[in-house]
Amino acid sequence: MRNTGRPIRYKLSTPLQAVKLAEHPGSSLRDPTTTLVQIPAEVIVEVEGGVAESGLVNVLWNGEVFSVFNEDLLEKAGPVSAAEA
Repeated sequence: MRNTGRPIRYKLSTPLQAVKLAEHPGSSLRDPTTTLVQIPAEVIVEVEGGVAESGLVNVLWNGEVFSVFNEDLLEKAGPVSAAEA
């Protein structure tokens, strides 16, 4: 995924399954939790970082960080322009 310095945002057209991530003390990495959530349709999420080898990508939503499959994100969401965000 290319980083242009601007946040990459997507608007979901259908709900998206995600795993909540938690801060890992002393590290910039986050740990997965046992919390599975459904991010609702019609909300905007922001991609954090790039796509991992596993196919997962972190997204910011509602003030928290979640891990989702990049393929699911691309199937269920469309990019949002800076003017729309």
